[in-house]
Amino acid sequence: MSKKLFALALFLFPLVTNAQFFKIYPYMTPEAGEKELVYWFSAIGSDHQYSFFGEAVDRQGLLAHSLELEYGLSNKWTAGLYLDFEQPEGHDLKHVATKALMFHGRFWEKGERPVDLGLYVEYILPGKNYKSGEQLEIKCILEKDFGFSSFVLNPTFEKVISGPDVGEGVEFAMNGGWYCRKSLKFQPGIEFYSKWGELKELSPPDESKTYIFPAIDIIFGTHGRIKWHTGAGFGLSDPADNFVFKSILSIGFF
Repeated sequence: MSKKLFALALFLFPLVTNAQFFKIYPYMTPEAGEKELVYWFSAIGSDHQYSFFGEAVDRQGLLAHSLELEYGLSNKWTAGLYLDFEQPEGHDLKHVATKALMFHGRFWEKGERPVDLGLYVEYILPGKNYKSGEQLEIKCILEKDFGFSSFVLNPTFEKVISGPDVGEGVEFAMNGGWYCRKSLKFQPGIEFYSKWGELKELSPPDESKTYIFPAIDIIFGTHGRIKWHTGAGFGLSDPADNFVFKSILSIGFF
């Protein structure tokens, strides 16, 4: 009975389910032939619950991990693969999704147009019994530099493409960030994430999932091929988690 009530709650209040990973995607991509190995980690503090393989569990204390391998097919186009894992407090670590990066590319050369444009397309295959439908996610990348300041926007569109929820509309999120690139080693920034629900009926601000993240990139090595991106996120609306710590460690090599 409790599982039925929980499923009904998810149907009535779909915004309670939150993302585990947060990243603003920049215009630049890995070089042709370059491989990038990335380890993602998030630790979440929250008052909400979510469905973990059909069980209603607390998001408080949730740990999320992801392993990513991205490969530069050309100087402007990469492809990759992600494996996502989750561990709610008191539960075992489980694989929850496989994600294929179908296209991460950029158009023209940096600075050739008033705004640098790119595109990111990802296919998401959830683990068996975790979620019922495959998803397609498309991120537009818009970047503009003013001196040492870099502004990036990622308008994002998500669509369920299989399963019982395939009839749902396209969901929209607007993510963005400002970064100071004055130092080659330490690059602080402020990031903003806001998910608004379906395009045909966008949620009011107090029902969106909105976060602000003070963040920093710390760059290691002579050629800058090791980068640690970390930040602390604070939920600004009721559907959002209260707090998210994120860490993204990437190592580039040929």
